[in-house]
Amino acid sequence: MSSIPSFKISPLLTALATLLMIPIVKAEDTNEKSNFNSYRLPTINVIATNPGKNLVGTSTLKQEQLDTIQANNIASLLDYLPGTSMVGSPRPGGQKINIWGMSDPEDVPVSVDGSLKTFDKYRQGSVFIEPELIKRITVNKGPHNVAISNGGFGGSIKIDTKDASDFLREDENLGALIKYTHSSNNIQNNWSGALFAQTDNKVFDILAYYTNRNAHNVKRPDGTHFLFSAYEQQSGLIKGNIRPAYGHRIFWSIMNSNHSGWEPFAAMRDEMPYPSQADIKKYGLDAAWKRKLVYRNQNDKSASLGYEYLSDNPLINLTAQFNYSKTHQHDKRPENASNFASGNMGNESWVDYTTTSFELKNTSEIDRNWIKHHIVTGLQLQNKKQQAIMLDKSKLKNPDYNYGYYEPAYLPSGRQKSTGIYIKDDIQIKSVTLSPSLRYDWIQNKGDGNHATKMYQNPNPKYGQDYRAKTYAGFTPRLDLFWQQTEHLGWFANYAHSWRSPSVDQQYESQFINSSTTGTSRHLRKERMNALSLGSILDYRSLLSNDDHAQLRLTYFRNRGKDEIFKRRGVMCFEAKNNPKAKCAKPASNNRNLTGYTIQGIELEGNYDSQYWFAGLSLSAMKGQRDDSPVDPWFNQRTWITSIPPRKATATLGFNIPSQHFSAGWRGIFVRRQDRSIADQDPKAVFYALPKSKGYAIHSLFAQWEPWQKKGPKINLTIDNLFNKKYYPYLGEAVSGTGRDIRFSLSQQF
Repeated sequence: MSSIPSFKISPLLTALATLLMIPIVKAEDTNEKSNFNSYRLPTINVIATNPGKNLVGTSTLKQEQLDTIQANNIASLLDYLPGTSMVGSPRPGGQKINIWGMSDPEDVPVSVDGSLKTFDKYRQGSVFIEPELIKRITVNKGPHNVAISNGGFGGSIKIDTKDASDFLREDENLGALIKYTHSSNNIQNNWSGALFAQTDNKVFDILAYYTNRNAHNVKRPDGTHFLFSAYEQQSGLIKGNIRPAYGHRIFWSIMNSNHSGWEPFAAMRDEMPYPSQADIKKYGLDAAWKRKLVYRNQNDKSASLGYEYLSDNPLINLTAQFNYSKTHQHDKRPENASNFASGNMGNESWVDYTTTSFELKNTSEIDRNWIKHHIVTGLQLQNKKQQAIMLDKSKLKNPDYNYGYYEPAYLPSGRQKSTGIYIKDDIQIKSVTLSPSLRYDWIQNKGDGNHATKMYQNPNPKYGQDYRAKTYAGFTPRLDLFWQQTEHLGWFANYAHSWRSPSVDQQYESQFINSSTTGTSRHLRKERMNALSLGSILDYRSLLSNDDHAQLRLTYFRNRGKDEIFKRRGVMCFEAKNNPKAKCAKPASNNRNLTGYTIQGIELEGNYDSQYWFAGLSLSAMKGQRDDSPVDPWFNQRTWITSIPPRKATATLGFNIPSQHFSAGWRGIFVRRQDRSIADQDPKAVFYALPKSKGYAIHSLFAQWEPWQKKGPKINLTIDNLFNKKYYPYLGEAVSGTGRDIRFSLSQQF
């Protein structure tokens, strides 16, 4: 593990940090103590159990729903939620997550037990977390979470792993679990086992969990396969708590996953071209295929160590936590492969993304009869480091390219340090809760340069290859309002004026000295966003019977972005707008700020749950347009944003047999065609367009049975794509969906 990074704190932050020394908090952790807006088995949509402001704009998948869906990756789990979609392919490691039309890692940060997961390699996914280790996923939509720094424009995803308390029964101090899962589509076998224990006085508890996935190639609906999508992955988790004295808790978790095998360089791709007959004759079929592949070794790990102090004083509830996360990927092509250039990461590459962070948070509750305060203050320190180097065999004899070992232009090495401080006050006056918050962030980017110094780090100022540090700072004000008008009806409104700095990639990408965009982009301005969400929640209990529960939530959102950072391509400067032969000023940077964009949409979520049957329905629709074109900032009309998913509806209908501890149901996902394309408005931007897609409907069945309840075993059955429907998700970039998959799991706890 790398050493704890040093952080620079501005004088203003030093002054503001004194807020943390004031005992101003004991707010509840709403994720733990409220079921608002969380799933209830087995309805697959997000609904609150009680109207209230605690989790407005938040969706939660809990253990029961994770067990029912039995997904192979995180992104496909979240694809069931309104406003959230999977980006990429079903290949291992080929997925990203899209929330409200945004899917870049800086716009949708993902954390596991507090550790930020960061990975942004070209044509790769961004999330590599083993679903079997997870007990809860919380999705916050939009930039309305005061605890999220430097981005999160689309939203954020918080993942909590399992711990001993999730398994230990009452009056039980030691136990074990074994579980087997089988998926028919790719003939996947997943074996899992866990040991968990606690002391008699519950001062100490610990969980050790291990899982192994072994899968063959994924099958498409037409019976063909995603060649070389087979994989084997081992994952483990160790997690524990120590409570040395009343009100004190020390907690930690360590998670690690490994997988390796022959794979396409681009994990997000679909079909691979068959080797030529000449290559097959020369190398043999197996070797001819492998010349097109990389042998990939990937390791993903995270760790957290924290301390929590809960005082009898309602003003003090203190948490301090240190987090570490690292994703390493090593690709190597066979020795007889062609000489691959930098555009495909060469013949061998080493990529590391490492994040270390520290957070100090204090919460309190102040009750003054007619007015109540729930106040939270926090200090966050974070260091993100990315390193990439490749072996480009086509440059082995070229000293200008460091004899083939250098950083890819589109994946520069560098680091980003950040310091943030925030305060939020939930002010409750009778039925109205007003929640103002303020956050201050200080961000510093610094490039590490390039080993091919003459081509990518040339000191001549005419090339603009400047890797010096650049600093950004500013405030993010937010204001939330919730009005509980009646016992059954609540209204909410949220506003945020947020910003983010350029990423290391955006700031320090630099093309070789003979290109048209030789310079890094230290001139970039901050991206800014004004975000608004409005809506209402209806909540009824005992509506049709004494034990039922019905809810309905409607949300409208509008995100207005400015100074979007985008690659400089197409029209390079204003002078070249009407005169392609015009000469633009040199050096030209790789990235620039565009004017602005607007993304807006609506979500409707409904749920009914009773002792014997349940139903759910969710609808989401959104659209997004830039003020101009990504290849022409002076374009005189709006253009469609490519990353906006089509309209989607999900429906669930099922029944319970309580006496038999049995539940079963049907789930449908209905997706409209996507016929909006940026190429229709600006043909020069076709490179940034995705293929238009047809609409489709996918039907699934699921069942869960515990014949002897807690004595076990527990049986889950899921049939996805029941009718083996052929479909191509729009955000998959013409990548086929998967064929019918029958997933079965059997678990037994001892």
